[in-house]
Amino acid sequence: AASRHNAEAAAQRVGQSASSLYPTVSATSNYSHTDVFGTEADSATVVTTPGAGSNIPVVVTGSSQRKGGARKSLSAGLTVRQTLLDFSRPHQLEQARQNEEVVLAEMDGIRQDVLLEVRKAWLTAFIDQTILDIRRETVANREARLAQAQAFYRQGTKARIEVATAEADLAQARLAALQAETQLQVDWVALNVAMGQTSPSPYRLELDPEWDLVPELDWERILQTALARRPELRVLQARLRGQLAALRALHAESLPTLSANATLQGSGAPTPLDGTWTVGTSLNWSLFDGFLRQYRDGEARATARSLAEQFEQQRIAVYQEVTTRLVQVRQAAGQIQAAQTSLEAARESHRLAAARYQVGVGSSLELSDAELALAQAQTDLASAANALRTARAELSRAVGVEDLAALPEPGDPIRLDPLPELKIERSAP
Repeated sequence: AASRHNAEAAAQRVGQSASSLYPTVSATSNYSHTDVFGTEADSATVVTTPGAGSNIPVVVTGSSQRKGGARKSLSAGLTVRQTLLDFSRPHQLEQARQNEEVVLAEMDGIRQDVLLEVRKAWLTAFIDQTILDIRRETVANREARLAQAQAFYRQGTKARIEVATAEADLAQARLAALQAETQLQVDWVALNVAMGQTSPSPYRLELDPEWDLVPELDWERILQTALARRPELRVLQARLRGQLAALRALHAESLPTLSANATLQGSGAPTPLDGTWTVGTSLNWSLFDGFLRQYRDGEARATARSLAEQFEQQRIAVYQEVTTRLVQVRQAAGQIQAAQTSLEAARESHRLAAARYQVGVGSSLELSDAELALAQAQTDLASAANALRTARAELSRAVGVEDLAALPEPGDPIRLDPLPELKIERSAP
């Protein structure tokens, strides 16, 4: 679930990067109301007119004025901005897309790891379930032997020690069956956890017969399929492509950017508004940044080279893992044939020993040894078959497919894009 959320987040980051290719629209509005406090001003003027005699005519004038009131203003505008020319935007978008590819490839790898973990837990539970069946069969055989020993003792043809030996062997068989049952319960818990379940009820596992078939394995085709489908190689390929896109975006940042904007605005009293419109362009060009771009370029090139080295190392690791898993599959298939031959011989020995004991000419020790040999041969065959199934599951993971029986066409191997020259210019600040 967490990996799916990471993939969704990566897809949203691609959308964020693509959003810079579209214009932006913004609206502004402002309204203000202003009250002006009232003021009063008084003035007086005295005019004297000189005249003959002692009388001086005087003219007096005065005035009084009050100011105040409310002022309202409203402004509203709409602005559209569009980047017309930015050489780094396409490379930034490509980098975001490659980062999404990284997350998707990682999610595929996690899915394959979980599938392998569940398969191995299932196969572990299945082999222990098979061993429990073998232990229960041994208990049934020894119960039958105890009944025969008791009958022989009652008839007087066998000594009491035959009964005691049969009872001891039966107790050991029951203990082994109990231990196998306990281990199977532990395996159920591990399998439920691997599948994300918490079922407390026991259940019986049924194997698909297809898993006991060994598909024809062409080493060259399997290796080519692994080199074309392994999630780890796809992750490194996408990371390198993203790094190269970042390097191209860095180079494009040294080029100018051109943007345009248009504004429509009205302002004044609430009614009417005085309208204005403005259209403009802006050209930005970074001419010198203190050698920052050169050092960033060197870092990007070195990182790309490092990713390329990791990719080559991963290719070698894939080759080694596929070859090792293929050898294990073939070895397990060969062990099954030997185990089947041993089981046939053990069954025949047990049949003869049981027949001899039943007619009273065989010993309990002979039959006990035959029972142990039969149980061991059954366990060896079950273990060899389960080892083949486990090796097949591990080989499927090494190839990067769900099942070898439905092996897809190899396709083109995952390759690297051309790498830039590793040149780091060191300029003195």
